[in-house]
Amino acid sequence: MSTFDKIDTLYGDLPYMSRPKADFLRDLFLQNNLRDVMEIGFFHGKSSAYIAAILEEQNAGHLTTFDLASARRKEPNIEELLTHLDLSHRVTPFFAKRSYTWELQRLITTTPRPQFDFCFFDGGHTWDTTGFGVVLVDMLLRPGGLILLDDMDWTMEGSKYYQNNPAQMRPYDRDERQTPAVRRIWDTLLPHLGYEHVKEFPDYEMGLVRKAAG
Repeated sequence: MSTFDKIDTLYGDLPYMSRPKADFLRDLFLQNNLRDVMEIGFFHGKSSAYIAAILEEQNAGHLTTFDLASARRKEPNIEELLTHLDLSHRVTPFFAKRSYTWELQRLITTTPRPQFDFCFFDGGHTWDTTGFGVVLVDMLLRPGGLILLDDMDWTMEGSKYYQNNPAQMRPYDRDERQTPAVRRIWDTLLPHLGYEHVKEFPDYEMGLVRKAAG
């Protein structure tokens, strides 16, 4: 049984990454020879496990991934999941007290600064967190590196979490609640930073951009 099949068998019901998305990621990794990779938002760690399995198949590479400290309370959490799958050696998870943006700051100010080929961005989703997060990821991404944005059309108003916690939407204007913030960042911020729109994948609600090579 392949590790992908093992993830499906043991953790197929866990949110959020599906097998078709994982197969898509595998193709992307192989086509672009991705090795030094990062991920924003791991939740239970299912997406991290799929990425680690891809790196294990390649016998090369490492994933650095970020989420909030509350992710430790998930059942199973990322550490339990990776240990069970024998993939812990491929992943370094960071548990942020408040925000992954401060954890990225720690990497940015490290000497020598780590550099990555690829970022799977699936965290925050609001204009503030994703917008600033993209700027910080850019500082850690090698020239020619790729960012894959998830949930391109996510909105606060359409989110089950915010629907169940309406008080958390009160500080936001109506247009911000209704605007797909990730798409707005795709349309405005990333071109401003010099990124090329490689391709959008509507079936997966994802968009791929490439950092300028120079």
